[in-house]
Amino acid sequence: MASFSIFNIFKKIRNNKNSDNSYLKKFTDDGVIIKDINSTYIHPKVEISSGTVIFPSTYILEGTKIGKNCIIGPNSTLSEAIIGSNVEIVYSIISNSNINDNSQVGPFAYIRDESTIGSNSVIGNNVEIKASRIGNNSVSKHFSYIGDAIIDNNVNIGAGFVVANYDGRKKHKSQIQDNVSIGSNSTIISPVLIEKNSIIGAGSVVINNVLENSTVVGTPAKEIKRGKR
Repeated sequence: MASFSIFNIFKKIRNNKNSDNSYLKKFTDDGVIIKDINSTYIHPKVEISSGTVIFPSTYILEGTKIGKNCIIGPNSTLSEAIIGSNVEIVYSIISNSNINDNSQVGPFAYIRDESTIGSNSVIGNNVEIKASRIGNNSVSKHFSYIGDAIIDNNVNIGAGFVVANYDGRKKHKSQIQDNVSIGSNSTIISPVLIEKNSIIGAGSVVINNVLENSTVVGTPAKEIKRGKR
């Protein structure tokens, strides 16, 4: 089982947590604000920059690096995570992944398997990101699964979106280019390419590539319009 699986993360917490939290002083001396040292675990080799606030019931494991002026927690777990500056992570798990500056994660998000979230992006409640790259200024706020995908910049994803990446035998990758709008309860069946400035209507199932500046709707999704918005 991979070292970043959710079960191994909890094993690390169990094995590392101890009652002696005096070592946390080195973080507070460096300008990190820890709201409750009795419910917080930070591995001694973690790097956290000044101005970052750690809320209660948060576990930050080895291999994690956090930039300046972040909000981490409450009830969050970070393992082998690289976090930029001015990032907010609330009630979420980040494992073996990168979150860039000024982005927001949570509540109840799960980002894993070498995923990257760009700057000024939002990964909201009950969103899972697996082995994917999300660009800058992209938003997925509610109840989505994004696996083995590249999502570029300025993409808006409605609630209930799914990237169906597994065909029963192997996993496939998809790409969504810049400035795409994806309606709620839509599914893309990988592998597909959705070109820039496209619109995917709510409830659509995309099984073929979508051309630039196209609008597609339906099951399976069919083009109903082409041209700039």
